[in-house]
Amino acid sequence: PKKRTAMRGPLVPNTSRRPSLFTALRRREVFGTSGPRIAVRFFGGWGLAPGLCTDPDMLTAAYAAGVPMGSLLDTPAAAAAPSFLVSAERDPGTLLHPGTQLQRVQIVKGWIEAGQSHQQVFDVAGDPDNGATVDTATCVASGPGDDSLCSVWTDPDFDPAQHAFYYVRVLENPTCRWSTITCNGLAPVDRPPSCTDPAVEKTVQERAWTSPIWYRPGA
Repeated sequence: PKKRTAMRGPLVPNTSRRPSLFTALRRREVFGTSGPRIAVRFFGGWGLAPGLCTDPDMLTAAYAAGVPMGSLLDTPAAAAAPSFLVSAERDPGTLLHPGTQLQRVQIVKGWIEAGQSHQQVFDVAGDPDNGATVDTATCVASGPGDDSLCSVWTDPDFDPAQHAFYYVRVLENPTCRWSTITCNGLAPVDRPPSCTDPAVEKTVQERAWTSPIWYRPGA
């Protein structure tokens, strides 16, 4: 499937939608997906309220208290660790072909220490062990999932003297890989060897990912 890229920002009238898209690209407030129309928001800041996910004015409050994905996070005025708001909604799909439910949301942190790059992945919403599965013979999915996920997460290992970046990854429940769907559509005698090759993955977890939020000491 083709990668999709979406832009985020304050809602604007349809007459000015096109300029707002280019403005979002310039400020890097964008995200991509592996195909599904997953929607995701990501903010970072020093004063994001823990209860933002239930705030009816969540986006307004997040823009006021933090910075969106693609932005630079300033050095805190006092010793504190940054908090991050992430909100994701699944692809609604259609009545005949509803979108896949979400399994989990991750925040990926990266930094360089002693000349070596490091990465740490935090599950911040949902459940990686929710038990969702897909029957690869029929591509029928089963198990729980979420239509939307939201969390306010604080970096437990923040070092104010260390450069770092943070981005979000949103994962759907497992579904059949496109090659599995193709193989299932063929008569058994017509299926190529790759259809039974154990090295060829039969399932996939479609996903969305955001542009990062960068932290630079002294910024």
